[in-house]
Amino acid sequence: MTEEELGTVQRELATARAERDVLRRELGDLRARLCIKLGIGREGPIRDEVTALGVATDAEIVGEVQRLQDELASFRSTEEAEERRWSGIDALITENRRIHAIQAIRSEFGTSLHLAVELLNERYTRLRRRHPDRFGKSADTYWEGFHSF
Repeated sequence: MTEEELGTVQRELATARAERDVLRRELGDLRARLCIKLGIGREGPIRDEVTALGVATDAEIVGEVQRLQDELASFRSTEEAEERRWSGIDALITENRRIHAIQAIRSEFGTSLHLAVELLNERYTRLRRRHPDRFGKSADTYWEGFHSF
C-alpha cells in the first residue's frame, strides 16, 4: 500500500471514528433524557467520574416503558369498567330522570342518599360538558323542581 493510500485509509478511519463518537454521545444523551423523563437511574460511578446519577441500561429503560404501558392499560381497563357502571345511569341523567338516577347510583355504588345526590350533580356536570346535545332540557331548567335538601 502506498503512503497516499495509507493516508486516505487513515483519514477515512479517523472520520468513521469521529462519526461513531458523535453517535455514541447522542445515544448517551438520549438514554440520559429517557432516564430523566422516566424517573429512573442509579447512583454510582460512571466510567472515570467520581459519582453521579447513572444512566439506566437499555434493558432497564425498556422495562420501565413496559411497566408504564401495563399501568396505562390497567388504568384504561379500570376507567372503561367505571364507564360501564355509569352507562345506564347516564341515560337516566340525560333523560331528566333524576330520582331514578339517584336510585340507580345508590344501588350501583352502595352510597348514602346525600352522596348519591352529590355524585348525580358531578356526573350531570361532566355529561353536560362532554355531550350538551344529549339533554332535552337546557342547563338553566334541568334542576327546576328538584330539591335535594
